[in-house]
Amino acid sequence: MSFAKDAFIYLSSFTGEHIIARYSSTLNPVIEVALVNGRYQLNAGSVNYSYGPLHDAFRKYFTKDPPLLSEEQEVLILGFGGGSVAVILRDELLLNVPITGVEADKEMLNAAREHFNIERLGKLTLVEDDALDFVEQNSRQWALIVIDIYIDATVPPAFETESFIQKVKLLLLPGGKVVFNKFAGNQAAENERKALEAIFKHTFDKVQTFKIPVNKKAPNYMITGSVAP
Repeated sequence: MSFAKDAFIYLSSFTGEHIIARYSSTLNPVIEVALVNGRYQLNAGSVNYSYGPLHDAFRKYFTKDPPLLSEEQEVLILGFGGGSVAVILRDELLLNVPITGVEADKEMLNAAREHFNIERLGKLTLVEDDALDFVEQNSRQWALIVIDIYIDATVPPAFETESFIQKVKLLLLPGGKVVFNKFAGNQAAENERKALEAIFKHTFDKVQTFKIPVNKKAPNYMITGSVAP
């Protein structure tokens, strides 16, 4: 591709979305790598999955609640997507911690590898698996667990049950923390958010919720649960 064409595509991304590549899977029939406002994003269905507004939401959350991790403490990301959380931890917060990313959608991982060079991060283990099965079958423990599991704009109901959250708690080291990203785009999702907070308060020693207004009409809520050291 010529410099002139590259420049045209870059500049045109400030007036409209430019699709770079498309993928499709059973879980996500439409996955797109897009250039938007000069920035590469990974989108699925009607929402951003990585490197766009969702990236901004996690960046703002970690600014409010920075993870206090030593280099030997490990991070688990359930719903890895294109790797926004891993990039924030490694490149922006400069945390050289081992990261395990679990993602059920093979095509999502392919996009992350082919267009975002995600494996350059190092100390990164990518697991293609359903998060329910992964949590059920694992006995390892992590210092930080991030849950960001969506199909389009909806969290599958199984991941908002007390049973699942209790199982995730068992994977936490003493003093560890779970961060659950909940997008509240309508009243039904807002009701789900409140129910999820109640489960967290019943499960963890300390619970905090951070409202992240990247989209003021439909904010993200980062619901956190910590266990005692």
